[in-house]
This record gives sequence, C-alpha cells and structure tokens, in this order.
Amino acid sequence: MTPRTERLVKRLSLAATIAFTLTLATTVAIVAWPRVAHALGIKPKPAVMPYVAGGQIDTPADWYHSSEYTLVLFARASCGACEKAQPYLRQLVESLVGRAAVVVAGGADTRAEDAAFAKSIGVPETAARTTPAGLRVRSTPTLVLVNRQGAILASWEGVGPPEKQSTIARMIDEAIR
Repeated sequence: MTPRTERLVKRLSLAATIAFTLTLATTVAIVAWPRVAHALGIKPKPAVMPYVAGGQIDTPADWYHSSEYTLVLFARASCGACEKAQPYLRQLVESLVGRAAVVVAGGADTRAEDAAFAKSIGVPETAARTTPAGLRVRSTPTLVLVNRQGAILASWEGVGPPEKQSTIARMIDEAIR
C-alpha cells in the first residue's frame, strides 16, 4: 500500500468512526431524553391538535350561541396567507349572510387590528374577537364551522387554491342547508 493510500484509509476510518459516534450519541439522546427530561422536571409542550368534525370547539360560548351555524375564522392582518385569501374570505362571508354568523378570531396585538381585518372581509367589527390562549389553531387562516351547541361540523386549515376554495364553500353549503 502506498503512503497516499494509507493516509486515505486512515482518513476514511476516522470519518467512519466519527459518523458512528455521532449516530450512536444521537440515538442515545433520543431514547434517553424522556427519562432525562422527567428527572429534571421538564414537561413537554402539549401538541396542538387541529379542530376535527364531531369534536367540540374550545372558544367562549358567546362566539357561537347567537346563530344556528357559525363560521369561526382564525385569521389576522399580519398573516401573509390571510392577506392573500382576503378576496375569497370576503366572498365566503357574503355568501353566508342570513344563513350563518361569522366570527373573526384574530391574533393581533390590539383589538383594533382584529376589527380592521374583520371589516376588510365584510364582517362587522363587533364580530371580531381576541383569540384566547391555548386554542387548537396551528396555522392561519383556519376556518371552523360549528352549530349552536359548539359542535364542530367541519374545519379547514388554509384556503389554498381556487379548487380547495370551491370545495370549502360547497361543504359549508351542504352542512348548513
């Protein structure tokens, strides 16, 4: 074996040893972390679960008791996806007039910002709410259709392309007939 080949073999051996050590350390950390965290008193953050049809919404009851059906829209003006979806949301709100209430739950720094966003999509400023901590919203916009008892009839994260938007509108129409 030439000296050059020997150096190459040593380097490859060292690289393989390092890779094995890192893999082993990572595996041990992943396996041991729950026990270590428990020993240190560290509690994991609960996973945010989405709103699922058949479940119960965890918003204040006054958000949905005023109408047979209510569309709770979690959205905020500072959200790029919400801003992009404004024309669709405005059209959706117009299609629900007289058939379902709409509540906009924002996450802005001030109630005025939430009210301004609600107004921009055709929802009265009085229907803008401040989102309480701990709700199961993973992303905005999130739409949740509930009945007067707070039972979730359907929910959607994001409004996506026109095909998804028409599917959402159709599903809402079917649910509130």
